[in-house]
Amino acid sequence: MITKQQFWERTVTDSADFVETIEGLWPSPEYFQFLERLKNSIGSPVYLAEINITAINLGVKLSSTPLTLLAIVDFPRPDPYKQLCPHMLIFDDGRGINLGHIARISLRAFNPEPQHVLYSNRSFNQEVLFAPRILSRDSIRATSSSLLAEIFGDIPGRLLAAVPTSEQLPKPKQVQSKPKRLK
Repeated sequence: MITKQQFWERTVTDSADFVETIEGLWPSPEYFQFLERLKNSIGSPVYLAEINITAINLGVKLSSTPLTLLAIVDFPRPDPYKQLCPHMLIFDDGRGINLGHIARISLRAFNPEPQHVLYSNRSFNQEVLFAPRILSRDSIRATSSSLLAEIFGDIPGRLLAAVPTSEQLPKPKQVQSKPKRLK
């Protein structure tokens, strides 16, 4: 038989392990270390490397213009699948940017040394941005096929079949006899 005290000790231990496990998943402990560095830099000029994601491209926009970090606020709806971290930064240009949309924040614009990096989105940088790429005919074919299917539709010829016959070009005339040869 288990006592009340043993039950509560086990429940507290299990819930502490659960919370520790959840906190260990996302965001990483490194995230909170970077967050402290950012909090200490409020009011200082910083340089951003913003993540730029479009339908077909992925890149990072580096800026040589410093922005002053004004505040760090809690973001109400963090979502790791949408790259939305639990905090948002407010800058002097009027923008608020979620930390999940920033690849790096540093005290130097280009090629900063490790001590000048205030924040680095390491998971994005390592797993997405600098991940190994394979450029082959198959990868080009797959990418172009998916893009063309997105533009024109999944079923080949469906776009042309949707055009009314009155708007289609007339078929070329058939030549009835061979052309005469000039002498």
